[in-house]
Amino acid sequence: MTYTELARLPFRKFYAVDFEYSGSDGEIPSIVCMVVQDLRSGEVSRHWQDDLQKMKTPPFETGEDVALITYFAPAEVQSMLALNWSIDVSIIDLFAEFRCDTNGDPTVIRRGLVHALDYFGLTDLKPDEKDEMRSLILSGGPWTKKQRLAILDYCTQDVICLGPLISSMLQRSPWTDFRLNQALLRGRYMKAVGAMQHLGIPIDLDILGTLNANWDTIKLKLIAKVDTQYGVYVNGTFKEALFETYLSHKQIPWPRLDSGRLTLDRDTFSNMSKRHPAVQSLHELRKTLGELKLNKLAVGRDSRNRTILSPFAAKTGRNQPSTTKFVFGPAKWVRGLIKPAEGMALAYCDWSSQEIAIAAALSGDELLWDAYHTGDPYLAFAIAAGLAPPDATKQTHKAIRNRCKAVVLGTNYGMSAYGVAQAAKIHELEAKALLQKHRETYRKFWIWAENNKDRGLLGLKLETCFGWPIRVTSGDVKANTFLNWPMQAHGAEMMRIACILAVERGIKLCAPIHDALLIEAPLDQIDSEVVSLKECMAEASEAVLGDGKVCRVDADIVRYPGRYMDEHGQEMWDQIMGLLAQT
Repeated sequence: MTYTELARLPFRKFYAVDFEYSGSDGEIPSIVCMVVQDLRSGEVSRHWQDDLQKMKTPPFETGEDVALITYFAPAEVQSMLALNWSIDVSIIDLFAEFRCDTNGDPTVIRRGLVHALDYFGLTDLKPDEKDEMRSLILSGGPWTKKQRLAILDYCTQDVICLGPLISSMLQRSPWTDFRLNQALLRGRYMKAVGAMQHLGIPIDLDILGTLNANWDTIKLKLIAKVDTQYGVYVNGTFKEALFETYLSHKQIPWPRLDSGRLTLDRDTFSNMSKRHPAVQSLHELRKTLGELKLNKLAVGRDSRNRTILSPFAAKTGRNQPSTTKFVFGPAKWVRGLIKPAEGMALAYCDWSSQEIAIAAALSGDELLWDAYHTGDPYLAFAIAAGLAPPDATKQTHKAIRNRCKAVVLGTNYGMSAYGVAQAAKIHELEAKALLQKHRETYRKFWIWAENNKDRGLLGLKLETCFGWPIRVTSGDVKANTFLNWPMQAHGAEMMRIACILAVERGIKLCAPIHDALLIEAPLDQIDSEVVSLKECMAEASEAVLGDGKVCRVDADIVRYPGRYMDEHGQEMWDQIMGLLAQT
């Protein structure tokens, strides 16, 4: 079946829906109004907050055979949950589908509703973008009768354009049943995102408040304390010349700009701190001072961190939440603010070596899959390449394992011999030899990877198993983008399916974090919930990797009164807490 118009899609009812709401960052939204249009009859109904709060069910039919047409569904799902309504509906999110249709197109820079309408030539339906109207809604009221009518009109504009928009999408690129199912799968994920944004992450609000109140004082003391290891700050200011002296003394080779000056951007510091743990504390300090604004964290009065997770924002389809509002965004020590409430526990469950598993399974390289299946793909490479004996262990061959780890991790990103040499702390010639060994050992993977790169550079479409595509036909693009894209994009698919299964099975899913999921449960239920989540994650990985291939999952449980802590942020957290105790 091919669908060229909305009316032929296999649903009993279609509704276009939009809510307006107010509320501070981190709070559950306060619903202002809702407008819904029956896309079969064309009838529009408008509802103000007073009426909505009295309703126990939505003013439209629900069920799997009912489709909600939205533009960025998490906002609508959050609103429905805030009203304690059922979200038992199918969702077609036109934001996700517009992203899907235009991913990689350098001419499509902005992806809001008005930009989608522009793209499909529906300029006469573009809603007014009025900052004063948004400010009026966000003010929280009270509103005069005239203002209420203006807000309802404003909301109506966002609804009546959705029918023509999906019709234009179907006319330009008709959907098969397969394509429809992919859209519905993305809709299920957007529903899960709405549920996660509604639940949020538990935060130690007392510690956050104390840190905010004393942050200026703590920063100065923190610089003085951390800088005793480096001697690179003068009167609270980082000095490049002093850092260069430090690097020379420690014999740490550091990337430089064409001008000869040190490269000091965030990504370089992050990469170098992984290669040279000695500069990890300095990296955390610079990140803390340069980016951290604790008062920007979106935390509600109920001590929950809630913010837009920005699904499908990246070219790989991954989420891109705010690095200042989302607690996993700033420096790693900030994650210590995550703390389960009394009687509750959290579990951080992540896929082990996810990208290697994806690369092995999708390329069909059984030798690489066997390496992943051993539980230590780095040592397995060393053994397969003849660099270590068959009975080698992590303890007996630590040095060669570390070298091979740099190669195995770097190949997915197209890392050069120089990059591998820096990561493994070896000579560039040895790094070249190791990279060649990897190509010779995992030939099938490299044929697949090079084919992906060639297709991408030729402007041909790459696509995940569930239909997330990328196609770049113009503009500046790096070859390595297409080497890593399949792993990242399929990792995103795996995460989305796991989120869908977890939410639909009633697991309290707080947030996705790249290749991990954070859940919450009562103390006496957390162990069983971890088992259930691992089942979801295993099913999701098998759905992506193929029958019989499952990505391992590790779990870290935090029980009240404990708090979550990233191992790379522990030292900085301890120092800051020590300084806080002195204030």
